[in-house]
Amino acid sequence: MLVGDTPSDVRGGLAAGVRVVAVATGRTTPDELRAAGAAEVVNDLADTDRMLRLLTG
Repeated sequence: MLVGDTPSDVRGGLAAGVRVVAVATGRTTPDELRAAGAAEVVNDLADTDRMLRLLTG
């Protein structure tokens, strides 16, 4: 699994064959991260329970 915040991160993770969780905390919008192919997109890391579920599920 890869956690990233740019479309380049998403593409790199997908190229490596791993699941990608994107965090829209930078200049990239959630829609752009989804369009790049992220399996999941979160707005920030504040919801730690959700992040743990995504990372361990």
